[in-house]
Amino acid sequence: MAARNIYNIKSIQERNYKILDLGKYSPLMGRPENRFTAMMYGESGSGKSVFTLQFADYYSHYYGKVLYNSHEEGVNQTIKDRITDFDIKSPKLWVGNKLDYEQMCHKIERNYYRLVVVDSVQYMNFTFEQLKEMRERFKKRHLSIVLVSFGQSQGKPAGAGAIDLLHASDIKLFFKNGTCHSHGRYLSKPVSQRLFVPGQLTTQGSLF
Repeated sequence: MAARNIYNIKSIQERNYKILDLGKYSPLMGRPENRFTAMMYGESGSGKSVFTLQFADYYSHYYGKVLYNSHEEGVNQTIKDRITDFDIKSPKLWVGNKLDYEQMCHKIERNYYRLVVVDSVQYMNFTFEQLKEMRERFKKRHLSIVLVSFGQSQGKPAGAGAIDLLHASDIKLFFKNGTCHSHGRYLSKPVSQRLFVPGQLTTQGSLF
């Protein structure tokens, strides 16, 4: 049977969508549908990777298995230290060691991951075309995607292809000087939240 591709207003109003309650992350990310795409970007040391790892841990506790593709750093002492320092402990969180695109998709096909993290899009050479292909390949799954990117200013992630990925993201989080600036389709207006004071803490708790 062909997929339905046109709806009247009444049928849209009566349709039920799977909405996620992200708890303590909701002030920054809203209440997204269960197939959202998010980009978390900022300078090195801005807190984006730690925030993303914490979010992946949280998400796996409440919504199922998560694959964190650590392509920039791989699985090394830095990742181990973050896991220890920030109390990352969900048994449903798995870390990929520099998986390329096809390897990552193969893991998704064989395991029912609910969230996949690409850290970072520059190191993995992850493209807008690959994002579209993933969306089509896994359209029958409740799969959300988080992209981690470099970027020195809000609205301008590093690299020519990254801006297309940002525009395709439902949630956009920019990290700078210990503050997260967020906007997207699930928030009524842009918001900012201080996560940590640079140089004052070596380890921080949840949401820093």
